[in-house]
Amino acid sequence: MKDKAALRREMKAARAAAEDRAAADERIADGVLGLSAVREGSTFFVYRSFGSEAGTERILTALLRAGKRVLLPRVRGREMDAVEYTGQPLVRGSFGIEEPVGEPYAGSPDVCIVPLLAADERFFRLGYGGGYYDRYFAGAGRRSYKVGICYDLQRIKTIPAEEHDVRLDAIVTEERVLLRDKAEE
Repeated sequence: MKDKAALRREMKAARAAAEDRAAADERIADGVLGLSAVREGSTFFVYRSFGSEAGTERILTALLRAGKRVLLPRVRGREMDAVEYTGQPLVRGSFGIEEPVGEPYAGSPDVCIVPLLAADERFFRLGYGGGYYDRYFAGAGRRSYKVGICYDLQRIKTIPAEEHDVRLDAIVTEERVLLRDKAEE
């Protein structure tokens, strides 16, 4: 099994080389917006796509139009806050990613839509290595329904998981929607 650093390099390169990402992003958005947790939820913590990540613009727009409360991530040191987003201008924050200004949301979002470099058959995700989402899921996001979105080429058999890694509830790609069966745990 590859170590996480090698797997990150490989997945970044594969994702960057993916063709017709705009069409794939549309199908991913359809899959996300069709999830019952998304249809029924009221508060959403959604990453704003950056670089070659699976796009979230259509998801954000649809949630805002539906009158849902949308939160975006803002990095604060080694922690990540969820800050309400209503379409206001964003400021460039950590890692060059645009972030909202304002007070952190104090509650637990109904649904978290998270970026990833790879996802495995056990619903573990490989992130960028900073641990921001794992720490968020250990705190404010622990009760949230966790949806990882990615291109199908980012799905792999096994990710080397660690004790603190949190499993996703759903994985949505342009090809499929996978739901974790919690009864098996």
